[in-house]
Amino acid sequence: MRSAFRVASLSLSLCVPSLALAGPGTVLLSAAKGVVETRGPREKVYATAAPGAQLEHGARVRTGADAEATLSYADGTSAVLKPSSEILVRVSKEPSGSPNGVVMFFGRIWSKVAKSQSEDTSFEVRTANAVAGVRGTAFETGVGLDGAVKVVVREGKVAVSGDDEARAAELKPGYTVVASDAGALGAVEEADEIDWNGWLGEHAKKMERRGLEVAKSLDGRLNKRRAKLEKLIGEQRALRKKLEGLEARKKRGEPVGKEIRKTFEKLAKLTGRIEDMAARLEGAFGLFEEWGRVAGGGGIADADKIAGMAGNIAKIAADFADMIEEGTDLSEEGMHELIDDMGKGKKTGPGDSAADELFGE
Repeated sequence: MRSAFRVASLSLSLCVPSLALAGPGTVLLSAAKGVVETRGPREKVYATAAPGAQLEHGARVRTGADAEATLSYADGTSAVLKPSSEILVRVSKEPSGSPNGVVMFFGRIWSKVAKSQSEDTSFEVRTANAVAGVRGTAFETGVGLDGAVKVVVREGKVAVSGDDEARAAELKPGYTVVASDAGALGAVEEADEIDWNGWLGEHAKKMERRGLEVAKSLDGRLNKRRAKLEKLIGEQRALRKKLEGLEARKKRGEPVGKEIRKTFEKLAKLTGRIEDMAARLEGAFGLFEEWGRVAGGGGIADADKIAGMAGNIAKIAADFADMIEEGTDLSEEGMHELIDDMGKGKKTGPGDSAADELFGE
């Protein structure tokens, strides 16, 4: 039986890249083959895109069954989105800000990451169930329609963590690891020739058979994430209030500079954790959106129940968005201004990554 899900097909057709460059804080759609559509971060409708389009942080990109899209970042990193895939673009406005990357909903992406000039992670592929962070390498990431994630390294090394972050792995060239639809990271294995069509097809069929079980699992984890997000934002409010009080004391001439620095560093790291959670939430919302689309067309077990769950998730996504906006409105520019005011030379906070700790360099 033909899968109800769109399954990526391998395509070796070449595209002629655009000569334009990515503008500040944007990603360039440098090449496109077949039907490639984009949607701005504040838009609800997709539109056909052509090479040369500048995509800002939060924009979505999706490819048709025989399509490919090449994204070019200002630092020289390029990423090729394979057929039947969808991502959300993440791009830093500051060279030392949060890592560039994508949030991948489903499908496959090949990334060739430019070597970072600093010791920070320079590119991340985030999904509902895993995150892969790198400083300069070539790797592939596939996300099945059930949310399972497969990472394959071709050059350099990649740090991969599962959903609960209880376990992480460092992959070297020629190795692969899979995170299950529940976010559990498997064993690192040698990567033979990868049959991506077969792997994606297998997980599409799994979603057809066990879709309701998979959807309920992710829905339960979303509830836990909401509670965690509320806790983090509560801690952030307290730190901001403390920082305001310390700044007032500083203006009165009290020697609180050291305490201000420590408080700000805690605030910056906490904001980074909230940004990390925001990316994983986006991945989960993107999966539910696709599940709702497929369920609406039938051809999947318990389609009506899955469609109902997807509809409910779409409604509460706005609540998550409001919380995330509150938790991340300390912009990168604001971070740098505060750091400059305190005479701090090295950036910490949202630019940090769990992958940086795993690399240990």
